[in-house]
Amino acid sequence: MALASHALEPAQEAVCPGCRMALRGQLFRAWWAPAPTRAFGSERALEGDAVCFFHPRNRAALTCDICGRFLCTICDLPVGSRHLCPVCLSNGLGQQKLPEIVPRRVVWSRWSLWVGLLPLLLGLFFWPFMIVTGPSAVALALIGWKRPGSLVHGPQRWAAVTGIILGLVQLMVWFGFITMIAGARPK
Repeated sequence: MALASHALEPAQEAVCPGCRMALRGQLFRAWWAPAPTRAFGSERALEGDAVCFFHPRNRAALTCDICGRFLCTICDLPVGSRHLCPVCLSNGLGQQKLPEIVPRRVVWSRWSLWVGLLPLLLGLFFWPFMIVTGPSAVALALIGWKRPGSLVHGPQRWAAVTGIILGLVQLMVWFGFITMIAGARPK
């Protein structure tokens, strides 16, 4: 529902047509102010100013903390407490590895879940390996318990607990199989 135009005058009250509550509207001065004429972003460089390496018409605001290039506010890419240029940031995602940037993370709880689940699902083929995969599932869950989880889904403790349980089930299957073979052997 739309309010009448007089409802936006601070001196008068209006009644909401839907709920019949008294309203007093107010518009901020910025509503009538003209849009700023200066372009959003960097300032243009004047004669004698340091200029951006990537935008020679823009005034340099700071330097890249890795390579030392002059940067305008458009090219400044803050990463943690450092300021990087686009080239150094792209290099940091590749070979140099910046500690502030985590493009992917090992989710130990999921590894534990899969190492605990797959041998049980494919038990006929993997039963000899359960002596290794059972303790591995438990170890993976315990290693990743305090480590940061998925960047999207978080730590996923349920997967770690399930991996521990499945790892212990694998060990019980293995020891049960060994006990069964040892008990069936003629004395």
